[in-house]
Amino acid sequence: MQSTGRIKSTLHPEASAIVFDSDLQRAAKDELSFYADIDRAQAIMLEQVGLIDRVLALKVLTELDKLQAESFQSIAGRPAPRGSYLAYEDHLRSVIGNEASNLHLGRSRNDINATLLKLKLRTPYQELSDELLKLLRLLCSLAREHFETVFPLHTHRQPALPSTFAHHLTAFASVLARDLDALLSVHPILNLSCLGAGAGGGTTLPILPELTARLLGFSSPPLNSIDSVASRDLVLRVLAACAILGSSLSRIAETLLLWVGDLGLATLPDELVGSSSAMPHKRNPFLLEQAQGKAGGILGYFVAAVAAMHSTPFTNCVAVGTEATRNVWPGIDHSIGATRLVRLCLSGLIIAEDTASAMLETSFVNAMETATRLTLGGDLDFRSAHNEVGQLVTTAIENGAPSLLTIVQHDWRLNSETSPPPDVIARTARAGGGPAPDAIVTSLEELESGIERAAAVLRDLGKGWSRAEEELRTAIANVKRPTRQGIDTGEEAQQ
Repeated sequence: MQSTGRIKSTLHPEASAIVFDSDLQRAAKDELSFYADIDRAQAIMLEQVGLIDRVLALKVLTELDKLQAESFQSIAGRPAPRGSYLAYEDHLRSVIGNEASNLHLGRSRNDINATLLKLKLRTPYQELSDELLKLLRLLCSLAREHFETVFPLHTHRQPALPSTFAHHLTAFASVLARDLDALLSVHPILNLSCLGAGAGGGTTLPILPELTARLLGFSSPPLNSIDSVASRDLVLRVLAACAILGSSLSRIAETLLLWVGDLGLATLPDELVGSSSAMPHKRNPFLLEQAQGKAGGILGYFVAAVAAMHSTPFTNCVAVGTEATRNVWPGIDHSIGATRLVRLCLSGLIIAEDTASAMLETSFVNAMETATRLTLGGDLDFRSAHNEVGQLVTTAIENGAPSLLTIVQHDWRLNSETSPPPDVIARTARAGGGPAPDAIVTSLEELESGIERAAAVLRDLGKGWSRAEEELRTAIANVKRPTRQGIDTGEEAQQ
């Protein structure tokens, strides 16, 4: 498009190089198929309401099929001085005739681009959600194998309390389940069509936004035309969910790094570690560091997106629709990568059970329980018992004693009842979500129920999109038939 009537020349080449991708190969791969689906639905709808004739609709649908079959290479080689959409439209006009631009009746690039964003987001959104489901299911499965695997709970990077490996795994799953809930909470926005909002003011034409919405797999048409073209809070909500997920993953990764590092509580197999180019003894758990780095990047993409949107006018705005929105793709990609890396490392993690047991036995992790039981004996209040047990720990360490029971001569009240071994505490700490096996079972049952509910939501979402694809194919076939039936646009067809 050389002239718009109002503008007589193409964009300055230096400016065009900055704001538009001159190589349409990327657009052919990432965008043009979505433009084509939008145009298929638009052509069917416009023909249905009589705004274009059937001959034009057939020409459009036929050309779109040809373009799809050749992966849009006819467009990929065209110049794009004003962006991919106008290059795409110019191709249709050159092949079909100028009347191909009548597809633009009742719409604008504004609502097209808002719709394209949502269509393009579907696959990575599903991929991230599915990857998170895989991780959650792995955590629950591993936890069921390790109810009795005693394991130290650390605070301030020191052994602090008796726990189990299952206790830790269900903790990881609990926070990640909430991260999945946050991700799923945006799907109603993802499933709201923007097509028909036009440039922001709707249209006086008798279009059927509910029909194009249904043919494209959306649950409903635009509700407010300004909101439809102005808002990209979907991007912020997805990236916010990803950033919080990234924080959770980075903390899990750091915990695993502590376990496989100096603590020696776990190891990773050869296929999940790296070597050093200079130090032959090294086995580097670098994948967990990669996950941490990716998680940090996600936060950067969220901040970049929200900063680009901040203080922009509430209408269609390039800073919002283009510059802010571009951050969602690497943000989701990093989220998928970090989630997958953590899953792989957890799936291969080998617990050093003897090391874990030895650490529990020699780290005085039963000290709090000892103070508690001395308090229940009635001779001491808790703070006094706390101080006395602290002094006993100091004495034990000074005498090279590995546990409190080895210094019973210093306090006649110490015995296996008042100072139980760590594994006994881990098996009996039920209240408050402790590590006792029956408490872990209760936690797992609730987690697994929530996981299956989330999986059902995602299945239903995917099925809805698949049904729409089939309905669009059927509608196209109806237009191509010599005699055909009309398309039901009422509520009955939406059920």
